Amino acid sequence: MPLKPLDLTSVVKIIVNLSQRSAVRKGFNIVCLIGKNKVIPTAERVRSYTNLDAMLQDGFTTQDRLYKAAALVMGQPKKPDKFMIGTLGVTEKVAETGVQALQACREADFEWYVGVICDDQTPEQHLANLEYTNACTPDTVYAYTSSDATNDPAGTDLSIFTKTKNLSYRRCFGVYSTKHPDAVAAAMGIAMAQMTGTINSAFTMKFKTLSGVETENATSVFSSSAVDKIKNNNGNVYVNRGIYYNMLEEGVMADGSFFDEIIYLDKFKNDCQLSIMDLLVQNAKIPQTEAGMTRIHRVLADVCEQYARIGFLAAGVWNGNDILKLKQGDTLPNGYMIQSEPIDEQPQSDRDNRIAPPIYIALKLAGAIHSVIVQVDVNR
Repeated sequence: MPLKPLDLTSVVKIIVNLSQRSAVRKGFNIVCLIGKNKVIPTAERVRSYTNLDAMLQDGFTTQDRLYKAAALVMGQPKKPDKFMIGTLGVTEKVAETGVQALQACREADFEWYVGVICDDQTPEQHLANLEYTNACTPDTVYAYTSSDATNDPAGTDLSIFTKTKNLSYRRCFGVYSTKHPDAVAAAMGIAMAQMTGTINSAFTMKFKTLSGVETENATSVFSSSAVDKIKNNNGNVYVNRGIYYNMLEEGVMADGSFFDEIIYLDKFKNDCQLSIMDLLVQNAKIPQTEAGMTRIHRVLADVCEQYARIGFLAAGVWNGNDILKLKQGDTLPNGYMIQSEPIDEQPQSDRDNRIAPPIYIALKLAGAIHSVIVQVDVNR
């Protein structure tokens, strides 16, 4: 008869604690191309793809505008891991507006970062799309292509670039192109492919070659004044310079901010939020003490180190306003500084409600060189 041994736990008790998994970090590396199609029903709204063959297998054709836009996204020398196709619905021959489709795609899937409407949009429709994406959650960028560079009789520029600049839209990236209706898809393919998080992977959009798109001066004259007009209104344009260089200029949003700064700061904010949440969830508690605040500082420092590693942050002199112990003119040797107000000085009401003292992160961006002046002095 087999033995029936007593439990060992009264002598040796083993407790195994397996920590919860950290939340998956959003990559900010997916573009969603939105347009009319008969493949993806509005009930599904958004579908992910890793290659063009999968689109064809689903029923898209090589002549579909969405396929051609996706070919630009995936046709760059460095390709993103995947892209998404969203449906602009049609009910009894009446199409949704762009903003309705954007909103539906945003609600259907929170993973994508850049939305592109692959359908003809008037300046007013672009503005409606931008009004939504500039304020929606999660953070979203609207990217569009326009050949609109009209002027009224008085010479005042009425282009979409002027209108978006005047409205200071930060989440708006527009490309002027008469060569391809969705030229911006190529630019977004490049941008999404760069978001790898690997060492020295930080980038700028200027100087990038858009494979599959002709430059504006490829076959006809496109004057420097025309280029300057678009750039002065914070639009972007693809041109050839010096015969050898096909390049996108300037890589800016409608308010003049650089695209790379916006996407990385959006991702930085997301990474900080999730890092703090993981800390709070994975521990029995974080004490409302200086030691507890140090633990929060530590996870934020880990995030900052990642952004220094990719080349987005770098050592430099702080030229902003004074923040606690950080003074204007101080050097940030690591490209960042994290501070918080002392626990002992926080209001009792905050302590009673278990609210941490405010935390201040100062970031010094590495920036990017976009132009160079060289003086050559010659003497005989």
